[in-house]
Amino acid sequence: MAQIGLKYLICSELAETTNSTSYSGGLVMSKAIKADLSIEINEGKLYADDQIVENIKEFKSGKLTLNGDHISYETLALVLGHTLETIGSTTNKELVAKGEDDGAFVGVGFYATTVNGGTRGYRAIWLTKVKFGIPNESLETKGDAINFQTPTIEGTILTDITGVWKKEATFTTEAEAKAYLDNLATITSGGAE
Repeated sequence: MAQIGLKYLICSELAETTNSTSYSGGLVMSKAIKADLSIEINEGKLYADDQIVENIKEFKSGKLTLNGDHISYETLALVLGHTLETIGSTTNKELVAKGEDDGAFVGVGFYATTVNGGTRGYRAIWLTKVKFGIPNESLETKGDAINFQTPTIEGTILTDITGVWKKEATFTTEAEAKAYLDNLATITSGGAE
């Protein structure tokens, strides 16, 4: 199935108990530009009678690289553990980053438009446990042409307490894909975006 779009980049704070997961505080991270997933596997081969008789490949971890138009201070505070403070008596916010800051584990979701046999669908992907690191930044002066600089953030994909690392489903409408992700992230209708 071919994919031709990417939308609705969201995250929600993960809470894990002995054998279950839940999410809270869901929010839109950014308008999505690009999402790259790179998965690492553990592999074991059993040789017998001079040949491979068993071969097991299992999920080890993954890398998620997200590029968006703008990552809000609220998102950075959640995923990086920074503090968001009000400046004086204004409504302006200041993001304070300390060396020992450690962000929350979050679930991350987005959906892509797919085309299969001329029929469009909407593939919703939910990564159950992601830990983000401090992003690199690149700033550039304006020259003869305007070059947009957009933020990229990278995280590690892990299995949650139940052993799940990804959930996905394909829907016939965007509204269904978005509702699916909202439900997983506990975003109430109209509460995000």
